[in-house]
Amino acid sequence: MKNKIGLVLLMLIILIHSSFAQQRDTRAPEATAAEAKLSYREIPDLKKAFINVTPTDRKDGILVGELGTDGGNKAMILKLAQEIADNRYGKYDSFLIAHKGKLLFESYYLRGRINLPHYQASATKTYTSLALGRAIQMGYLSMADLDKPLISFLKDLDPTKFVEGAEKITLNHALTMRTGIRISKEQEEEFKKNPAMLKGQGRVQVLLEYSEPITSVSQSFKYGYGPGLVMQVINAVVPGTAKDFIKNELLDKMRIKNYGWRTAVSGLPESGWRTRFTSRDMIKWGTLAMNKGKWNGEQLIPEAYLKKATSRILYTGDDDVYGGGKDVSNQGYGYFWWSGDLKVGNKSYFCTSAQGGNGQYIILIKELDLMVVITAHDNDNRTLQITAESILPAFIQNSIPIMNKNSDSQDNYPVLKEHYLGQKPPGLIPEPFAPGMITTKKWEYGGVFTPDLKEFYFIREVGEVKENKKQEFVVYQYKNNQWQESVISPRVGQSFISPDGKTMHLGRRYKKRTENGGWSEIKKLSTPFEEIQIMRLTASLKGTYVFDEIGMPDGDGVIRYSRLTNGKREKPQPFGKEINTGKMNAHPFIAPDESYLIWDGERDSGYGDSDIYISFKQQDGSWGDAINLGDQINTKAWEAAATVTPDGKYLFFNRNMGSGNYENVDIFWVDAKIIENLRPK
Repeated sequence: MKNKIGLVLLMLIILIHSSFAQQRDTRAPEATAAEAKLSYREIPDLKKAFINVTPTDRKDGILVGELGTDGGNKAMILKLAQEIADNRYGKYDSFLIAHKGKLLFESYYLRGRINLPHYQASATKTYTSLALGRAIQMGYLSMADLDKPLISFLKDLDPTKFVEGAEKITLNHALTMRTGIRISKEQEEEFKKNPAMLKGQGRVQVLLEYSEPITSVSQSFKYGYGPGLVMQVINAVVPGTAKDFIKNELLDKMRIKNYGWRTAVSGLPESGWRTRFTSRDMIKWGTLAMNKGKWNGEQLIPEAYLKKATSRILYTGDDDVYGGGKDVSNQGYGYFWWSGDLKVGNKSYFCTSAQGGNGQYIILIKELDLMVVITAHDNDNRTLQITAESILPAFIQNSIPIMNKNSDSQDNYPVLKEHYLGQKPPGLIPEPFAPGMITTKKWEYGGVFTPDLKEFYFIREVGEVKENKKQEFVVYQYKNNQWQESVISPRVGQSFISPDGKTMHLGRRYKKRTENGGWSEIKKLSTPFEEIQIMRLTASLKGTYVFDEIGMPDGDGVIRYSRLTNGKREKPQPFGKEINTGKMNAHPFIAPDESYLIWDGERDSGYGDSDIYISFKQQDGSWGDAINLGDQINTKAWEAAATVTPDGKYLFFNRNMGSGNYENVDIFWVDAKIIENLRPK
């Protein structure tokens, strides 16, 4: 009998292992030395798809994480990956997802190999755009130069032979495919018969000699010619050659070594096609754009240039092509970047993308801090539709399609139960948090989440008779696929969880996270903090403390900070008049990156009782003027104790819903976009 049971258990283990082998195997397929010498069309197909939700750290400059743990609905992505493996969407070679700066998912199919540079068609145009941005960052060009005549940068041309209007072409026109150059196919074939005339800037000379006249009518969106002109300008303005410049100033800095970049007939690097990059290196290109032009802290490309490049400068009217579908609309073009709106439920998400024929994509959805990289050879060209339909919902916490897919009602897109106590997130109008569960007609105060969003701490008042009321410290924890409530103790202070999740600050006291996942006994901060009557203390990622003081003699309230320098805690210092003005300044929240400070207080410019304010850190390290969060947050009532969730998505705060006796204080939440809307441009 025991042998039979053991045999059954063994078979179950084998079955389970077999079912999840693709997910757990971290040995990504690599091309052999012999395969690496083959043309891409000769690469043999993989016998089995490789699907990995925990990408390996290859020490290549790419941060890695785990799908599900670091974001995303694992089941939804694995379902899509299996459909790709079954050739439901064409001949995919790789499919990768990065979220919040980490590679969370990596898969390879057919000709895909982790170390094999994949052929890039028009995605090359995007790399050319970024190369131009690098030239601007280094001072060889300026943003103003984008509106100058393109021929002014090319000194080897004979303008006396140009067609009318050639001087109207600017870099701006070239980058947006609006050169106005019109050459017939027959003429192009003739040019190819004499390649010597196309060397160097000869290619530009020929185009501007034989084109139809350049007019405002002809300078409309038409795919072609622009990338070659941009590469000519790069080659003309940088020291040395464009080839060396791209290698030294972009590829080497991003540690991209295994690539191919063919040379055009002009002798310059190809600008519109014929490059090769690995899927992971495509992640690097996308990361550079997502990070506003920074790589490892160095500004490689101007933020202003990237903002323009990835914007929708014009509409192309191509909603039925270039990866389109029923949930893809308003497709447009920037500086060699495509753009469009991806619809999920009743909300649309702006995306920008590098796209190459037959299926190379770098898709960026900045609102979700999400990147999708795909390579293919002959896919079915519905990549953006697939992204809207099957990828975005896995990273939108209130958007999991169920039941009636024909309805745009937000009710068809409930939240993931393990996030935010299963509540439907708010928009830009504050809403009570978890009515009936957290928010009641009584007193609830100071809600904060742990970084993994699986614990929510707050204070509430209990008891029916005024004399018998007491305040207790409560936690909701996500365990066994449900949220469970526990009363920790009587009130012990206003809680704040440090950004690393290791410390629970309680004013002048704190707890440390223990190895078993619980909290230590309460400890006291050392001098001088124990002498200060602190209500709330918050901390940044750098370890800076920001805190208030209760019971000031004049009632004005003071907010102070104490930095951690070389492991030593500095003496607390008060903020300047930008923050410490008016009365009752209290309940500060310092952003994890210290880019802004939120607090509440009473000022003559406010709406009534205590209002919530924000100040943004300036480039010189000083603090900007206090900005009232506005009439959607602040009312004539008391609003206070604001925090931002660890993922940066929502602002929580308290509001007095009753009279001045504060017997009905509720916890509200609102989309944290209100912060960015107030940030000075």
